[in-house]
Amino acid sequence: MTKTEQMLKKKPKKWITNLIFTFAIIIAIVYSFSDSRINWKRFNSVGSYLNAMLESFADIDVDFLLGTGLYRFEEGVLFLTLETLAIGFLGTLIGAILAIPFSFLASTNIVGPKFAKLGETFLIIIRVFPEIILALILVKGFGMNALTGVLTIGLHSIGMLGKMFAETIDNMDRSSIEALDAVGANVWQKIRYGIIPQIVPELSSVALYRLDINVRSATILGIIGAGGLGATMVLAASNWNWSVLGAIMLSIIVMVLVVDGISSYLRNKLV
Repeated sequence: MTKTEQMLKKKPKKWITNLIFTFAIIIAIVYSFSDSRINWKRFNSVGSYLNAMLESFADIDVDFLLGTGLYRFEEGVLFLTLETLAIGFLGTLIGAILAIPFSFLASTNIVGPKFAKLGETFLIIIRVFPEIILALILVKGFGMNALTGVLTIGLHSIGMLGKMFAETIDNMDRSSIEALDAVGANVWQKIRYGIIPQIVPELSSVALYRLDINVRSATILGIIGAGGLGATMVLAASNWNWSVLGAIMLSIIVMVLVVDGISSYLRNKLV
């Protein structure tokens, strides 16, 4: 018998333990359904309900989609989609610009480990509140309008973009900074000539990725009156107005696909 065969024989047989755990998980899942109080009669009617809903989706309200006929342009889905895109774009732009100085304050390469902890703590505090909670707070001060959506996305993006930017700065090649240190460069010169040229492509890529997320978030924030498609979508769904909801869903799908395609193309060019 070879040494390999001997080692394999001595190897602990874990299949028995894995089998026991698998059966335990299956039993737990089955038992969880026993007290789930699922309305099976209503569950069985989901198929016919979805079929009727999809048929209504096919009959899209074109006037509402384009803002023509009985609707004003600013009431139509096309205008609301452009507003949603503007909220996501402006919010991302504000967040990216404001995240740059905070990322420097949270970077060990710039301010050292002690001060970087303070900057990192501040960015964590910004990320503590979900966007929907932050929007509810800002609505009280700025009202139910697109500005609230822009400010919500911009402030929330500072936390995440600042963290990603700081990690990019900490993980970059330090040779250029060391060379500038050797010739007596100050902090601002190191940032201008040693750091920014290295990190701009990566920062742009991260900001574009965040734009993808923020466009989707702008749709959700509209539910509480922060501009965009959200409020109209919820109203149409609650009234079972599937032709209107179909127009909104079509617009959201096209919007997300276009933004994702453009941002992916730009990220591939930058990185």
